[in-house]
Amino acid sequence: MPQRPPRSIDELRRWVRARSPQPFDDADVVPRAADRVWAYGRDQYELALLGRLVDDGFAANRHVHYPRNHGRPAQCVRFRAVATSVGRVTVRMAGRAEVSVRADAAGPAVFARVEVAGDSLRFEVPAVGALVEFDVVARSGEVPALGLPGDAPLGDWSASRDDGPWEPIELRPGGERAPHLESPGHVEVAAMRRADGLYDLGAPILGTPILPRGPQPVVGSGESEAEALADEADRETRHDVVRVDDGWATRHPLGFRYLAVEAGAAPPEVRVRAEVTPVARPGAFACSDDRLTRIWAAAQYTLRVCDQGLMIDGIKRDRMPWAGDQALSTLANAFALGDGGVVADGLVALGRPDHGYVNGIADYSLWWVVNADLYVRYFGDHAFAEREAAHVDAFVADLARFADERGVFRPEAQRGGFVDSGPGSVFLDWGLAIEHGRDPVALQMLWCWALRGAARLLDRVGHAGASRWSALADRVESTVRSSGWLAEADRWADYLGADATTSSPAPYANFLAVLAGMHPDGVPDGVATSIRTGTSGTPFMTAFRLRARLAAGEHDAVLEEIERIWGAMLDAGPGTFWEEGPSGGDHLAMYGRPFGRSLCHAWSAGPAALIPEAVLGLRPLDDGWARFEVEPRLGGLEWASAVVPTPLGDLFVHADRSGVTVRVPSGVALVRSDPVDGGRAEWAVL
Repeated sequence: MPQRPPRSIDELRRWVRARSPQPFDDADVVPRAADRVWAYGRDQYELALLGRLVDDGFAANRHVHYPRNHGRPAQCVRFRAVATSVGRVTVRMAGRAEVSVRADAAGPAVFARVEVAGDSLRFEVPAVGALVEFDVVARSGEVPALGLPGDAPLGDWSASRDDGPWEPIELRPGGERAPHLESPGHVEVAAMRRADGLYDLGAPILGTPILPRGPQPVVGSGESEAEALADEADRETRHDVVRVDDGWATRHPLGFRYLAVEAGAAPPEVRVRAEVTPVARPGAFACSDDRLTRIWAAAQYTLRVCDQGLMIDGIKRDRMPWAGDQALSTLANAFALGDGGVVADGLVALGRPDHGYVNGIADYSLWWVVNADLYVRYFGDHAFAEREAAHVDAFVADLARFADERGVFRPEAQRGGFVDSGPGSVFLDWGLAIEHGRDPVALQMLWCWALRGAARLLDRVGHAGASRWSALADRVESTVRSSGWLAEADRWADYLGADATTSSPAPYANFLAVLAGMHPDGVPDGVATSIRTGTSGTPFMTAFRLRARLAAGEHDAVLEEIERIWGAMLDAGPGTFWEEGPSGGDHLAMYGRPFGRSLCHAWSAGPAALIPEAVLGLRPLDDGWARFEVEPRLGGLEWASAVVPTPLGDLFVHADRSGVTVRVPSGVALVRSDPVDGGRAEWAVL
């Protein structure tokens, strides 16, 4: 007898949890300590966290492929706060600090008696309204930051770098150590010993095994059994072990499911301290096709274990954030986790390269702009748009230097770029060769999408740059339509100036054209055919291609592709989704190495967004889901349900053969023929 489908938010979350590979309970996740607050200069927390993740990734893994052109924190930051009461203050330093206390803003500086004890400063605040200033200089390997008790009598914080203007800052919660050095949370998971001696966590995770006292153990790990049992030289990760209070631990966290241990005694289980972000209101999707439900749950879990303060690429080899991947994971995050903070911090961290393009890739700079617009649309963070508007405007202006008089984007190769990119530091996707001296239409579509996104973001906050980038987008669109549209084939060419006899079906150009808004009145048959019959190499670009198929109304076909591509990864294990799907032969090998393929990769979490969109037609019409639509297309399904963790509350939809029920959080409006306002209203069609 079939089970009764879940009809409430709690039921649906339990239903999905029972089908998820997640090997821990959310109630057991311990969030990062928050008994202090920490002051960083503007953008400095994000840059410090990025630097720590990159350094940790290089230290832990043998084969890291990450351009080191990312921005670095300043070495000296001045902080200013206003006393809210009188009393003694103890401040923890990350760096060396000097403190001055003034009775009022206009008076001369009066230096209070300051006691220094290790990394702490103690001083008296003489009066309410006194200005307290700190000059903090980082020591080697540290970042200027100040940690205070949560009840410290100081408020209205601002910071200045390089004698620049004072800028307001928000304090970050943390503990004894500066929060950029800590994972967002942790949970203890047991790796169980199997009959063959291998330990199994049940699903991949990023964590540190803790082994019992005794002789120094030899450890191997992998997302696959074969890698865990392989020679150390063939593994992607280093497995140095060090003494800890409880016995032995690996020097670095491991991204793994399987663990091999050679030791004096073989315990029945190995404790693993897993690094996991707490999720207060997870999304959920389930339907009468249990396989489709399991694919959604695996996409959610894949994304979650890659949420490490910034959204990293994968937990094993490539533990760093990449801007193209972030654009895809933002969409998945909106449906699966509702963690807008990780998106905002990632945009800040990646959007300030020391030189060159983001991640050393020209089109990843374009993806950065696209992602900023997607973030505000799906998470409704207008404060972020206001704060970042000037930076976005300057960022796009820097990219526009590479556009000619017709608006064609022709980036130049830059030092320190991504070594696998093609001419002009253009990547687009694995396995996609770009001809020198030609202008790829796909790149121009992404350029136009970025310009439209920048214009939308700036227009939200009334920034003058909106009209400039909208006008440039119009120019790019006009050029591409005149030089890249093949009227006789009813589709886009692969290069500007190509004709139908020499141009391939060009799936990338055609699906990016749909996503860039080039076909607002409907997707032409030739474009749809090119997208349908073409291929896209990675799950990253495949997810965007499938979004374009949704725009063409091919919902059932999208679900079939998801079941074929992601279902094959689910069948082959280890329970999460891969950097590149099965392609025959050895699916563990990549980059010429036997275990080079990441089997838990955030850019493969696309089904978390695609499935609810395809089945239930769930999409925001205004920023932060303030207005949204639901257009269920059950096809062969008997029922489907979803929870979307919007910024305004949980949005619940259930559709079956008898109708559709939507529960709408306060402040949200469902748009049909008659809008349904928020306030936990229910809308039903019988």
